Amino acid sequence: MEKEYIYPAVLAFGYDGGRLWAANFVGLSGCWVEGEDRDDVIKRAPEVLKEYIKCCIEAEWPIPEPPKVGDLEEADAGEVILVKCRI
Repeated sequence: MEKEYIYPAVLAFGYDGGRLWAANFVGLSGCWVEGEDRDDVIKRAPEVLKEYIKCCIEAEWPIPEPPKVGDLEEADAGEVILVKCRI
């Protein structure tokens, strides 16, 4: 039976001399996605999240609880999006 995972990511622009967009999954160490534009990052983010969580499951590591969107917004870290995947 598949389970749905929903995790916030913080979008940012300006990496690599202003040519890259990125979304960082705060709380998932080393989990981020890069792309040419905002839409590219948003499109690719669910697959990146899915692969990260699959690796945690296979290694029998605990999956960290997602941070609260409100906390990320209050920290003014950038645009917060919710990313969903099913495993």
